[in-house]
Amino acid sequence: MNDNALAVLGLHAHDERVYRTLLRAPGIAAPEVASACSLPLDTAHQVLERLQHLGVVTRRGQDTFHGTDPHTVFDHLSQRRLVRLQSQIRQIAAAHSLMGSLLPDRRAPERDVERIEGLEQILDRIDALAFSAHDECLTTHPGPIITAALDTVSASNRRHLRRGLRMRTVLHTAALDDERVRAHAGDLTGLGAAVRATDRPLGRIVLFDRTTALVAADPRDITAAALIVRHPGLVAQLLDLFEQHWECARPLLAPRPTATDRDVLRTMAGAGKDETGARALGISVRTYRSRIADLMRRLGTDSRFQAALKAREQGWI
Repeated sequence: MNDNALAVLGLHAHDERVYRTLLRAPGIAAPEVASACSLPLDTAHQVLERLQHLGVVTRRGQDTFHGTDPHTVFDHLSQRRLVRLQSQIRQIAAAHSLMGSLLPDRRAPERDVERIEGLEQILDRIDALAFSAHDECLTTHPGPIITAALDTVSASNRRHLRRGLRMRTVLHTAALDDERVRAHAGDLTGLGAAVRATDRPLGRIVLFDRTTALVAADPRDITAAALIVRHPGLVAQLLDLFEQHWECARPLLAPRPTATDRDVLRTMAGAGKDETGARALGISVRTYRSRIADLMRRLGTDSRFQAALKAREQGWI
């Protein structure tokens, strides 16, 4: 076994060794921890103090220590790491202004209209343009395109929404016949995007910071090729077309939680173990975990800790 498998969660090798020891032998004192982990007593005290601060270890009475439930530890430490990563992403996004100092070094100015071929290239360019954007992304999704490479599209949207990019999206109602598309729309709404649906004919448009646009080169096969448009006059017309679609579309709201959803969220927030939560609700552990996974998806979160926080913020519990 890797001596420091939990390094990904921010724990050092000594931290992990002490934590695993206390999971195997809860209720032992610092000298026993030091002996079991082959550490000097003062080092064991320092590690125990650090782990208490992180919520990985709890102290009971004056002398005994217990390892916190692994589910709780994983959720808490992964949330800490995610917060730090998100901070780093924001710092990188804030460095967008540095791009201006690089522009004079370009060999040639960007073309007003550029053609790119193939779905993979289109998706890569959309992701790159969204990463460079620092304010908003406006998109329209006709029925066929959103079901192509949906996992890639979803992951990209989640990443950019979490770093603070504002997003408005118009979906064609035909796309919503697909359950995965409906789930995708719910994810976007849960992360703060504004989503609407329309029955009107809809082409593929993506606008970045109102300065750059991407449109399908051929409306009959919108995954084959795309045009990247930077000409201010053309971008202004595409922006006006998007706003017309937006005004005529109806809001698409994420489904509100049912009474059962609320019970699951409250139990998840209070129960330490899945078995305990499932028993309290009178359902199987498998069903309990499945409902939690569904609620996390609808809330747009990656951990139970995040889900509990967001559920409280949205008034679900």
